[in-house]
Amino acid sequence: MSSPPKIEIAGLPLSIEEFRAQRDLVAWTPHGGAAMMVVALLAFAEGEELGKQCLAVAVDRSRLEEGPYGYRGWQLGARERNLISAQLRDHPYIPRSYIRSATPENGYQLPAPPYSIACEESPYSGHPGSGTFKAFVVSSGADSPRPVRMERNTKGIWKAAEWSSLIVGVQPPVNQIDDDL
Repeated sequence: MSSPPKIEIAGLPLSIEEFRAQRDLVAWTPHGGAAMMVVALLAFAEGEELGKQCLAVAVDRSRLEEGPYGYRGWQLGARERNLISAQLRDHPYIPRSYIRSATPENGYQLPAPPYSIACEESPYSGHPGSGTFKAFVVSSGADSPRPVRMERNTKGIWKAAEWSSLIVGVQPPVNQIDDDL
């Protein structure tokens, strides 16, 4: 696999407007769009209300349905929302594993912003010119990068069309026992 440049993210968004502004800066490439999907998952792990809005903005329109749990009347489908909610409720550290310097050994502690997200590609990634591309997001808690199928929308923004590998388990944080006896 070759290594495209790392994507720099200013930090966790505090509003959907901040998320959209960051997305509009980096999602002009499939790797930038994949990084924004990671940021949407981070936002969801921090707070479901903003996270649902970010997910609606980060994913391809084909994965959305009309409804109140997203952005501008569009939301991620109930099945996907429930799966993300269940996975991140039990393993909130999964999205942090995609941020460089957040490792199992340090409990997936986020470093000071900006955050760096590394993506890779393979001979099977496709060509961005086709409008479909498979990016592979590096995780410190997994043996291999996680695939994310990206689609370019009519405005040229890359959005996640298939991301299920981003929410599967990673190595749990190392629990260090503080023994001050």
